Amino acid sequence: MVTSPGRSLRKGFTLIELLVVIAIIAILVALLLPAVQQAREAARRSSCKNNLKQIGLALHNYHDVHTTFPPTQIFTYYPTPGSRAGGLPRNHSWISMILPMLEQAPLYDQINFSAPMWDQATSQFQLTNGGNTIVSTQITTLQCPSDPGFSGSTGISHGVAHTNYAGATGWDWWFRSNHPVSGVFQNGGNTKIRDITKGTSSTIMVGEVSTQSFQPAPGVAGHVRNGGGVLRPNGSGNAVFRAALIAPQTNNDVMTAAQNQWTRPDGNVAGFWWRAGPYMCQPTYLACFGLNNNWPGASSRHTGGGQFLFADGSVKFLNESIQHSAAWPTASLWQSLHSTSLQAGMVIPNEF
Repeated sequence: MVTSPGRSLRKGFTLIELLVVIAIIAILVALLLPAVQQAREAARRSSCKNNLKQIGLALHNYHDVHTTFPPTQIFTYYPTPGSRAGGLPRNHSWISMILPMLEQAPLYDQINFSAPMWDQATSQFQLTNGGNTIVSTQITTLQCPSDPGFSGSTGISHGVAHTNYAGATGWDWWFRSNHPVSGVFQNGGNTKIRDITKGTSSTIMVGEVSTQSFQPAPGVAGHVRNGGGVLRPNGSGNAVFRAALIAPQTNNDVMTAAQNQWTRPDGNVAGFWWRAGPYMCQPTYLACFGLNNNWPGASSRHTGGGQFLFADGSVKFLNESIQHSAAWPTASLWQSLHSTSLQAGMVIPNEF
């Protein structure tokens, strides 16, 4: 072949070679992506665990100061000592009470615990000195990094900061001092370390709750309470989240009981939640539902389970398939871990 002076032959990639290279790169990406995602989730899970440890330390510091863990909530103030007449809404959450121990003392100092968190007269939440709504303050320690929160398709949260960590009430909403599954944050109660007679290392105090929440899998009855389910459909009308710095309400049967008269911020006593779409609840969860089973129970966006703070300050990851029974008195490991006392039929493995 004759070439022109000053010109050289140059080789290039053929189309087939280019396609082969692209295919190899695609295969490498497909192989590496799961590893990258797992590494990121491991980091998020570690951060979530650290959040729970910080909450545990704050709770124990509170106990050191007050000789008790914080009350589950301050729903109502009664003007006359010893009387349940004329109750006035207050709706402060247990999280609000440990703010100084979470390095949030300036925010805590601006809360008036003698006044309602949401004022019926003005239809307004309490404000900071700078004019911002106190309950809208997002606190990083209360956010699980694996949970998408309300930045995605789940919509707005009524201007109220959420938490991914909720207190374990025990079996259900009711306050019954003699119930076999009574949690550290049972409604209406104040728990001391001495009350946890089963042992602090085998008693759950705080667990994860996702902002979207779960529901039973298709075809599964709503009250079949074994662990595992599916996320509630996307959209603000379906999400169920826990407010961090306000305790809006609890089950309406509890709220209307003559001995309690707990009220919502607006003064009403009806309903499971306050302000639907998304549904806003107080920062607690029920043990009668298994992990990732239904919205009143514990739930997590970590794959296969969730993390829980025990009363001794330790944090453990529990699989969503943990042994669970649908009703008491049939004991299960899940129910046993949510009780402050050891009842007949309860069995606690050595690892707890």
